[in-house]
Amino acid sequence: MSKILFWDFEGVVARREPDWRLADGVAEVLEALAAKGWTHIAFAAGTQDLAPVAEGLGLAGRFAKLYDAGAEPLARAIEAARPFDQAFVIAASVSGAVLPARAAVVPSILVGDASPLAQFCCESSSEIELALDTWTSMRRSFFVEP
Repeated sequence: MSKILFWDFEGVVARREPDWRLADGVAEVLEALAAKGWTHIAFAAGTQDLAPVAEGLGLAGRFAKLYDAGAEPLARAIEAARPFDQAFVIAASVSGAVLPARAAVVPSILVGDASPLAQFCCESSSEIELALDTWTSMRRSFFVEP
């Protein structure tokens, strides 16, 4: 069973203020979710050469793949990863990630904002694991697992 999380690198994982800084708690969340079998893929619409940025933040090896600036990095990431059993887009932007996730029929978790367009909304990255646990519990309750 493949479980994939598509991370909005520039919005949820790290921020440029003016230098790159890892968002609070993200390293711990990535580690905890990897231990639960989730594979991490990052996308960034406005950053070229994402690999050295991730490495500089101590995230080398945490992401199975990185999709940097270019035409629709999230859509490219999702299509390249198909087929998968479970997937979520971890987003900070409705227009930049939640809407493209919906177009690709992938549920999303919006971090730091709220929108009825996202399946879950979290105030911070520390709540992502709970949102995924809730989704898994709901899925078990309503659907028969293969």
